[in-house]
Amino acid sequence: MRRPDTLGKTLLWALLLIAAGPLPAAVLRAEVDAVRSGVGTLEQVEVRLAWAEGASEGQLELRAASLDFPLLSYRARDIAWSCPLRRAPTGEWACAGPLAVRGARAPGSLSLAISPAETAADLALGRQRISYRNLAAAPDLSRIRVEQIPIAWLQAYLASLWAEGQWTQGQLSGQIDVAAPADGPFQVTTDLRLSGLGLETPDGWLAAAGLGGRLRLDYTERGADARVSTIFDARGGEFLAQGLYALLPDSPVTVQVEAERRGDAPWRLPRFAWTDGQVLRAEGQARLDAEASVQQLDLALTLGDLAVARDRYLSGFLAPAGFGDLVLSGRADARLQLRDGELQAMALDLDGVNAVDPRQRFILAGLQGGLRWTGAAQAVASQLRWTSGALYGIGVGPARFDLDSSDGELRLREPAALAMLEGQARLDQFRWQAPRAGKGTRFQIGATLTDLDLGSLSQRLGWPPFTGSLGGRIPSARYEGGVLTLDGGLAMQVFGGSVSLSELVMERPFGIAPTLSADIAIEDIDMEPMTAAFGFGAITGRLDGRIANLRMVDWSPVAFDARLLTDPAWKGKRRISQRAVEDISKVGGAGLVAGLQTQVLKLFDDFGYARIGLGCRLRDNVCAMEGVSSAGDGYTIVEGSGLPRIQVVGFRRRVDWPTLVDRLEAATAGQAPVIQ
Repeated sequence: MRRPDTLGKTLLWALLLIAAGPLPAAVLRAEVDAVRSGVGTLEQVEVRLAWAEGASEGQLELRAASLDFPLLSYRARDIAWSCPLRRAPTGEWACAGPLAVRGARAPGSLSLAISPAETAADLALGRQRISYRNLAAAPDLSRIRVEQIPIAWLQAYLASLWAEGQWTQGQLSGQIDVAAPADGPFQVTTDLRLSGLGLETPDGWLAAAGLGGRLRLDYTERGADARVSTIFDARGGEFLAQGLYALLPDSPVTVQVEAERRGDAPWRLPRFAWTDGQVLRAEGQARLDAEASVQQLDLALTLGDLAVARDRYLSGFLAPAGFGDLVLSGRADARLQLRDGELQAMALDLDGVNAVDPRQRFILAGLQGGLRWTGAAQAVASQLRWTSGALYGIGVGPARFDLDSSDGELRLREPAALAMLEGQARLDQFRWQAPRAGKGTRFQIGATLTDLDLGSLSQRLGWPPFTGSLGGRIPSARYEGGVLTLDGGLAMQVFGGSVSLSELVMERPFGIAPTLSADIAIEDIDMEPMTAAFGFGAITGRLDGRIANLRMVDWSPVAFDARLLTDPAWKGKRRISQRAVEDISKVGGAGLVAGLQTQVLKLFDDFGYARIGLGCRLRDNVCAMEGVSSAGDGYTIVEGSGLPRIQVVGFRRRVDWPTLVDRLEAATAGQAPVIQ
């Protein structure tokens, strides 16, 4: 930045010619290529002074091709100023009058006063004001006062401090002092009021809008070394820095930054702090690289009121993860350490934290303890516990997790048991890896479910009133890049048989429009308790089946290949009730009961069957239907056996999926369909 000369020695030096005594001529003209000072430059200056002999004042006219004000990034063209020039007995010269600038939106005025004590200038352009003072007693100090000046006028000065910052909007008012002694450091000190400030960086990692408050800045430059001390008392506005989105309150939030640079070395931040009452307190130090990326960071922060901090500071982290409406309370303390741009260590301590998902996916109450993660080889231990919780409406008892961390991994030291549904869920393994070396967050879990009460589960999930117990094992589930993959499958024992899930993959499990794909195998299900649980007509026997290539979006099926068949190896009775015949007929769509007339059908409670089967291939919201065999243009759903003999045939092979769902709901609700 250019060091200013004493303004009184250079600015409008032509005017000072008249200080020698009375002028014999009526008009004085002067042309100057440039008039320069540390705060501004006038180029191609023409001065005309009309002063009649013996008069007490003259008329001054000044024209200039351009005015550059580097400190304020202000540049004007075709300047014209006229004013009555007066000289006081004390030796002070003063001139004030209208100022015309090409392209100006409002009329302006300029006043200039030069005396043995000081040089002063006041510029007004509409509501914008710039005042300049330079005292003879302190010739190296220039004081500038501004009022409602666009932030863009400070762009050049701010770019010298931070080249990547782009100041898009806003106004400032206040005082700027510029000190440039010949044998000392160059200094700029500001005390400014900001309003409507907008800021962004080309790479988008930092942005701000609507910021207001008080900015106190002290910049010192000595040779190639520079130091900046900043205190910003913010009031209102929005702030975005990578994942951190802050919606600032009207109450003051104080941001302090100490920065220094030696020669061509990158900037170093010996101290920075953010104070928002008891809501957020953060303090640390950092070192940047040549591209202004953080290479080294030590950060400690306290969130004293998570209920307020969630909306004010945490939404930028919670919303992308699918928890934008999460309700939080309690207190949290965190520490973070980066080295060479990589996460090296972090710690989180929780005190009385409650987390409630309004979408009823989970509730955690009384979270205490902490988490410790390290990238070093030396292991660190931590413990996290809660007093109660719920998962998708299913109550979970108290739990404690003992953890270790080393080499960038956080892992469960020993299995942790949770009481739920009158049984137990045990977390067998847990491994979590923070983002490192270009890879995102990864975790892996394994769990075992033992003797979970199926009736309680049905009630919590709004299912039919199933009975029995549920058990199963998840050998390993991996999460990486927003995708959850189940290794080894999940097996559950239900209705005397088993339901197995394999090839299970979930995308965005906690985000917007989660997707799920899987294959489901059904083996040896006892149909009598199953049909009773679903409110379906009674059927005896065993059921096998498969739902292949299942794909769900936002928990609604969009594609699958499903086929359900009675087990041909079943040795027991194969009976189907009149009610079940009616329900199956409704699901099949205008089904035909062959072999018996409708009135005769009503005389019997149940019937024998040889096979029952139904299939659906769902694509584009349409089901392609099939049964145990073809029956002309239709398909056989129930193949009768013995006397009285029945056969249920479906005639509509393509069925709208919502219509089929409605039929299933009607059948399980006990509505008796009309059999044709």
